[in-house]
Amino acid sequence: MHLIASFVSNPVKVTVGVLLISLFGVVALERMPMQLTPEVQTPTITVETRWTGASPQEVEREITLEQEEQLKSVEGLKKMSSESSDSRSRIILEFLVGTDMDEALLKVNSRLQQVREYPEEADQPVISTANSDNRPIAWFILSARRPSDEQLVEFQGRHPKLAEAIQEIRETHSVGLGLLRLRVLAPQHPEIHEVLPRTWMSPS
Repeated sequence: MHLIASFVSNPVKVTVGVLLISLFGVVALERMPMQLTPEVQTPTITVETRWTGASPQEVEREITLEQEEQLKSVEGLKKMSSESSDSRSRIILEFLVGTDMDEALLKVNSRLQQVREYPEEADQPVISTANSDNRPIAWFILSARRPSDEQLVEFQGRHPKLAEAIQEIRETHSVGLGLLRLRVLAPQHPEIHEVLPRTWMSPS
């Protein structure tokens, strides 16, 4: 009774309390990790075949349709879609959830072996277990460290016959290109190994 009487005599406090509780409930509900329809990753195999210089029509006629004819009866296949573009054919195979992908890969490869004939200039099909449209979550860009300008100047002084070649490398703005030029010179001039990174040296 005392509790009810307290509520009746303090309507403002009760209203504020109810509003705060409701607000906290809404915030908690929004932050709660709920997933009524969980995302299910569809097992996917991608078959990509390159034919340099071929038009989309040629790629479709000579490669895509021939591969689809063989792949359409692969066990467990749920959906097959394809794309024929300049110099490239791509077929995406979606399988039923729970499909053994190792076994599916073997079956896909076996079916592709039954394609009668590929154009002479076409590459062999490349099979992967991921859709090539998937976006990477991160990129890592690695670059080599070339010798410092002081090291190259010192090397020039000790090897005058290579001075001109080293000067070209010093004026190269691309680190990778500079290292590549050094490596090209190395077989004829073993002394180049003095300024090449160890990981770039040819095994003896």
